[in-house]
Amino acid sequence: MKYYLLLIALLSLTSLSSQNSDIDELQIQITNSLFKKPDSAKAYLSQLLNYSSQRHDTAVARTFSNLGITYNQLAVYDSATHYFKKGIGLVNEYPIVKAQILCNLAINYRTNADYSNSMKALQEALSIYKALDNLNGEGLVYGEMASNYNYMAQKEKAITYLKKAISIFRATNDSRLYILQQKLGNAYYNNGNYNFAVEIYEQVIPEFQKQKGAPYYLTLLAFGESLIEIGRKREGEERLIEAKIGLREVNNLEYMYLAQAKLAKLYSNTHRPDLAETAFKESYTYLRDHHSTRFLQVASDYLEFLNKQGALDKAVQVISKTKTNTENFRFKMNAQDELKFLIAAGKTLREKKEYEASLQLFDRIGFLKDSIGNAEDRIKIAELEESYQNEIQGEKNKTLATTNALLQESSSKQRNITILSCILTIFIFVLSIAFYKSHRKKLRLQQESLSQLEKANSILKEKQELEKQLSAEKEKRLGDKERELVAISLEAADIQNQIREVLETKRDAPTSEICNTIENIIGQRNYWNHFKTKFVEVHPEFGYNLGQMFPELTDNDIAFCSLLKLQLTNKEIASLLGISHQSVISKKYRVKKKMQLHDNDESFDQLMREL
Repeated sequence: MKYYLLLIALLSLTSLSSQNSDIDELQIQITNSLFKKPDSAKAYLSQLLNYSSQRHDTAVARTFSNLGITYNQLAVYDSATHYFKKGIGLVNEYPIVKAQILCNLAINYRTNADYSNSMKALQEALSIYKALDNLNGEGLVYGEMASNYNYMAQKEKAITYLKKAISIFRATNDSRLYILQQKLGNAYYNNGNYNFAVEIYEQVIPEFQKQKGAPYYLTLLAFGESLIEIGRKREGEERLIEAKIGLREVNNLEYMYLAQAKLAKLYSNTHRPDLAETAFKESYTYLRDHHSTRFLQVASDYLEFLNKQGALDKAVQVISKTKTNTENFRFKMNAQDELKFLIAAGKTLREKKEYEASLQLFDRIGFLKDSIGNAEDRIKIAELEESYQNEIQGEKNKTLATTNALLQESSSKQRNITILSCILTIFIFVLSIAFYKSHRKKLRLQQESLSQLEKANSILKEKQELEKQLSAEKEKRLGDKERELVAISLEAADIQNQIREVLETKRDAPTSEICNTIENIIGQRNYWNHFKTKFVEVHPEFGYNLGQMFPELTDNDIAFCSLLKLQLTNKEIASLLGISHQSVISKKYRVKKKMQLHDNDESFDQLMREL
């Protein structure tokens, strides 16, 4: 009996040992593939879940979190959210693990442009870290908040939170400081400060390169474009190609096509249009079809390229498709991307002479420019004020230190007088510096205000020019239609002359023959009805306004006035109406009398033109 019991015990130990070995092997495979081959990592993580009953809740929660990371890399954001939440549900009693998974969940929300839920998750994580007095955790959360505000085009808040995070990591000497430095590089990159961005990226790239995962390749995207912007195009192209290949290897196709779009932009600027066209089209189509939040950014660059190539028909198609695809998820687009696209679209429509459609974009363009401009101004002013305050405080500290030293060394009345003189001199010097800096700040702000005013005037001038072009086009169309009306009138008059000629030349012919001839002449077209239709089309308010101003006028009077509106001569009107020249004059006199204009032809003609 003991033998069997011992055997059972040995078998159990062997089984557990085997299972532990399997778990260890899976953990190794997951570590090696998590950020490099998300499809493989997903398979290994799914296998690891089979051992959940033998593992601690925190370990299982981390497995769910890693599954969320893989689905995020594969751009399946709903599934990623599902697994992150499953992980969080297991660790309510383990706050530090919960806070870590909450941060991953926040990143997933941000990737899908759900900034509201992302901030909620980060706020919850921050509360946990503060309760635990975990400064490094707070620093990480502030860094992620900075990234959120950066994507939301709230640059002032982004920089504020990034400074908080960096300050904490420097104080704690955290080895992950390079992650926050990368975010600072991103802030400079997004603000167009490419030289500063390159300096920071060159410092942090080696740290990211050690793992060669998605974070490394994503950093290469901004690094490569920054290199291109400062003139190091060959290096920039090499980095973008490396990023594209790497992102394809880790199966992050969304950002792979974003890298391809950045390469397309470079091809366009370096006179390789065929390569640019292919790369742009593929990237645009993929990101549009997969509802990427980076879609509008690529659409703008593609549109600018097509405008540059003069491919206006293709450009119009891009505008139409982009408009259709952004109506349902426009909230995911930031203001800068939308502004850039609208400006490019406006250029396309102006080149196509679609002035009305182009003009419709201007109100939105003006609004976005004002919004972005105001935000940038606030950032600049805040930075200037902060710098100014720091400098003044520094001067005050220096003055105080000097004063204390002098007071300690003073031993006589003469020395005290000397000290007071020094203090006074320094005080005057500090005040002078403060006044000078304040004056410089005011001048700078005035210059920035003047620059904004010039921008606003430029937009207004462009809008006025468009309105002028549109007005000219409308006048041309109206002129064409009025000429058509006159032609109809004259043609109708000619028909009537033909009828009179028939009546005069065929007096002795049978009545039936005369009737048939006349019917053939007038049956070709109902000129009067056609005239009235065209007239209303050109001057839709004429009849109504005339009737409102002069209620005594009959429909026939108004019809007569419509002929006068076209500036037909009395002879042409007489021929058209089949009456004598004198009858036209008499009718005109009666109409003017009803209008109480008496015999004032000038005021009557002016009224006809203005109505």
